Amino acid sequence: MNRTYKNLVFTKHALNRLDFRAITQDAIYQTVSNPDKSFANQSHTKFIRTINDRLIHVVAKPIKNRQWLIISVWVRGEEDRVPLIWKLLTLPFKLTQVLYKSTCKLFSELLK
Repeated sequence: MNRTYKNLVFTKHALNRLDFRAITQDAIYQTVSNPDKSFANQSHTKFIRTINDRLIHVVAKPIKNRQWLIISVWVRGEEDRVPLIWKLLTLPFKLTQVLYKSTCKLFSELLK
C-alpha cells in the first residue's frame, strides 16, 4: 500500500490498521472527503461514514497543501482479525482447555 493517496498521507500505524482491518485507501478518502459526521478539536478531526454497511472511523490531522495526515482507522462494531501466528500459538492452550473441560465433565458424571 502506498503511503500517499490523493490528498491523504498515511502514518505507518494507519497503513497497518488498513491492512489488518481490510479497509481500502479509497474508503478512507471517501470518509474524509464526504463524511456523514465529523468532530474536530485543536489537534485532529474524527470523520465517520458508512460505506457498504461498515461504519468507518478515521482520525486525521490537517497538514500542508490541503492534505490530511491519517493517524488511525477502524470499523465500529467489528473486531480486529486475529493474526494466523497468534491462532497457531494459542491452539495448544485451547485444545488443552477443551480436553480439561471434557475430562471434568466425564469424571463428574462417573462419580454420580
